[in-house]
Amino acid sequence: MSITKHSPPFHLGNQGQDEQHYFIRMNLHERLQHHLTWSTFILLAVTGFMVELPEEWVQQFGQYREQVFFWRGIIHRIAAVIMMANMLYQAWYMLLTKPGRSFLYDIMPRFQDIKDAGKNVAYYLKLSHQKPRFDRFNYKEKLEYWTGIIGSIIITVTGIFLWFEEYFSKFIIDVSILVHTMEAILATSAIMVWHFYEVHLKPGKFPMSTVWLDGKISEHEMKEEHPLEYERMMKSEQ
Repeated sequence: MSITKHSPPFHLGNQGQDEQHYFIRMNLHERLQHHLTWSTFILLAVTGFMVELPEEWVQQFGQYREQVFFWRGIIHRIAAVIMMANMLYQAWYMLLTKPGRSFLYDIMPRFQDIKDAGKNVAYYLKLSHQKPRFDRFNYKEKLEYWTGIIGSIIITVTGIFLWFEEYFSKFIIDVSILVHTMEAILATSAIMVWHFYEVHLKPGKFPMSTVWLDGKISEHEMKEEHPLEYERMMKSEQ
């Protein structure tokens, strides 16, 4: 049961119950990139924030302290290399494949996103009775994606400076430590507060969206969350 984003929905029969129509929201490449992103993010966050642990906590490692922090550094660097490879993978996908170029085109910010944000605020404040109608990606998804890209570049560059600190001045290293740490805190906070709520915990999604696992989104969700994309896809099949 697999369809592309530009094909009509497949039908999932359920032993006499109404058929359920599904669309592919994330293809295999996009799901793999997402898996590499979240897994390396967790490893980098855990091993990175370990250096900020209070001395009293570090002492709890006892005689294993040196070994623990040795392997902390190794794991952090391995995860960083995988993250950078994944960034190159995403760049290849978006620039050199047809689905990737379509993704890049759809995720690009537009003036319509500003108008949609204004309409959404008006709707939440009950100044309007109409919700904005979103396409493949809404303004919040675009904002999260591009801030994530920018943050990844910042943390990669500063991380390289710290990895090869013997080649750079103390000023560059001090600034890199500050920026690297602040960006890590910002990224972790954004994931924990914004991403988890918007994707998994808000009403209608709780306890978890499964799109990141199987790539599928129901026809009901498409109509509700991406009506412009849904209408365009259906019209193209007529």
